[in-house]
Amino acid sequence: MRIIKESILRDVRVKGPRPLKADFHLHTAEDPNDRVSHTAKDLISKAADEGFEVLAITNHQCLTFNQRLLSYARERGILLIPGMEINVHHRHVLFLNPPNGKKVSDFSSLAGLRRPDRLIMAPHPYFPNPRSLNGYLLKNLKIFDALEYCHFYSPRINFNQKAVAVSKFYGVPLVGNSDTHFLPQLGTTYSLIYAEKDPEAIFQAIRQKKIEIVTRPLSHREMGTFLGRFFSMKLPGKKGGSSSQEGIHSTRRFRLSLPFRGAPLSLLLFLSSYFGDRFDLF
Repeated sequence: MRIIKESILRDVRVKGPRPLKADFHLHTAEDPNDRVSHTAKDLISKAADEGFEVLAITNHQCLTFNQRLLSYARERGILLIPGMEINVHHRHVLFLNPPNGKKVSDFSSLAGLRRPDRLIMAPHPYFPNPRSLNGYLLKNLKIFDALEYCHFYSPRINFNQKAVAVSKFYGVPLVGNSDTHFLPQLGTTYSLIYAEKDPEAIFQAIRQKKIEIVTRPLSHREMGTFLGRFFSMKLPGKKGGSSSQEGIHSTRRFRLSLPFRGAPLSLLLFLSSYFGDRFDLF
């Protein structure tokens, strides 16, 4: 397993199946929690244009997966894997190929659902977000098949570093994902999986660390733009008025005009996450 820069991507040579360009953490307008503007089909089309071959749409507490989307993705050369971002003790967990109708109330029940044809991943585990796992990760590390290396970092601020250290010390694989909420995020960080184009083969390859992460740091302007759009997306708004796009609802959106630069806001988020984790505030 290696973390590589896009500029040296062509110099990488690994024996075995050719690599599959993959992203396993993606949000769309079907998400019940976040007001995302692009639909699942928009995302699939954009990913196909960028050469992706494996995707998992992981909306919050919601499985965005059906035969129409599966066929739509297949027609564009993409293997679509079922997935969702679930809440466990108010912390986010990525669950790929989850069982139908099973509720996860705690980490013990999540552990009972582990199987070779499923993958459980820790998204942005040490990011300054009260929904990140933080202290819960090491307490439940045996449950997780992989840790996420998230796209949201700069040359000076990188909350992935603790996940990298945990990965090295405990031997848990790292997977590069974008956590896309806005289409420009797609492709900033992704994974190359050396496996056949089959979900179980891909999961096995991840567990065996037959994976490379392709990533680049964001500029401060990009970080500020994404932060501003993210907080706009999270501000309260009402959904209403069905659109013609397969039941997606139009949403009143708020725009923030603040000149976010990323670093000061990241520090505030880090402090909120630290004290929330320490004193169980969230």
